Amino acid sequence: MIRFYLFIFFFFLSIVPILNIWADAVEFHDLPKLVGEKSYELKLKEMEIERKKVDIDSRNLRYLPSVNLEHSPFFESLRGDGYNRKGWNTSLNLNWNFQDQGNTVLTNMILELEYERLLLEYRALYQKELFDQAFQYAETLKLLAFYDYDFSNESDADKQFQTVQKLYKQGIESYLVTQNSKVDYFFYKYNVIKSRLDQQKSQSIFRRKFLLKDVALKQIPEREYKILPLESTLSEYEKNLTDLNFDIILTINQVKILEIQKMVRFNELWVPDFFVNVYNQSSRESYSGLSGTWANSMEVYDYSRNDFSRYARSSDADFNVGGNFGFRFPLFNRWLSKNEFDKSKIEIKLAKSQSQFLRENTGLYLFELIQQHNNLVELYDISRESKRIAEENYQIMEKAYKTGSASVIELQTVDRRLRDVMRNEIQNRYDLIQLRLQIGLLLGDTMKFLNNN
Repeated sequence: MIRFYLFIFFFFLSIVPILNIWADAVEFHDLPKLVGEKSYELKLKEMEIERKKVDIDSRNLRYLPSVNLEHSPFFESLRGDGYNRKGWNTSLNLNWNFQDQGNTVLTNMILELEYERLLLEYRALYQKELFDQAFQYAETLKLLAFYDYDFSNESDADKQFQTVQKLYKQGIESYLVTQNSKVDYFFYKYNVIKSRLDQQKSQSIFRRKFLLKDVALKQIPEREYKILPLESTLSEYEKNLTDLNFDIILTINQVKILEIQKMVRFNELWVPDFFVNVYNQSSRESYSGLSGTWANSMEVYDYSRNDFSRYARSSDADFNVGGNFGFRFPLFNRWLSKNEFDKSKIEIKLAKSQSQFLRENTGLYLFELIQQHNNLVELYDISRESKRIAEENYQIMEKAYKTGSASVIELQTVDRRLRDVMRNEIQNRYDLIQLRLQIGLLLGDTMKFLNNN
């Protein structure tokens, strides 16, 4: 039975590498391409852009005048005259409204700005999607590092507990030391299970976003992160926020749209509704008796003789050609137009105020993020140096414990300190990566501060 379980165990170990081969390998710096190919939200935005592109391509058709062509039959029963009349009526009507034409020019300008806005929204959405996935990528790697760290802690704590338990049975160590070792073991065991659960949840979010059944995340290469000079960095980017931050760019675009909409309201308020109408109408008639001799329209029923007789087959076609022009100037509806015009001016002031506030707020946020970044760089450097010193201390204490010059409690204390600083280093490293992603997103290029120092 033991051999059977050993066979199952080694078989499982043999298929794990194969499962990893089947998993989709993803590198951190391949995320921009992956987001562009697999983001569902971006595909929806692309379809929205295509729909607006149809309106853009047909915008010149809006300048054409209104043309109506009508061709219809008619029939009249003229019993008093003793015959029926039937025929075809054709009319062509052309109408050109100059107020509508002016609004069409402005509407097309708004249409182009809305199309530009969709393109900006697409770029902003791409950066946001890239930030979300890169942030989740780093978060998953951090939790995987915590899991490996906690798993190592559990393994070492288990060995330490077994050793202390043997020493306790030999009467070398006390019961309290044994219980402390046991508590340490269960503490790290709990952390292992929790870390495994956390990293599974985080990886699930990453996989579902890209519709990947399984994924193997490659490590982000380690590098030196330098402090960003506060004054020079702010002076470099703060003056260009209106060209870099997509939220600010979109508010500026909205102000432009509102200004043109105000011109439309002005047009409706003050420009007379001047129109030109040209028409051409023609009709052709034929005559027949009441019995309806369509086959021989030359004969018409004569009521005085009670029989059919020859009559004129049809009349010549009638043509009516003419036109009219004029203007309409509404009197009472102008008050409603004036209300809309006044509202549009207030909306522009509101949009400009929001844009200015957002610009100042973004500049302040950039200042705070750079400060946080520089503090975090210092913490990361301290945690790495602390880890180096703690590793040296542990090696010294381990040798002292083996020679009997240090107790197991002293060894456990140094060991806990080493584990704490190791966890701090992991936390600070990935926090720094995520913070640089956040600064990049704020400046319109999520990966900018991870591609450069």
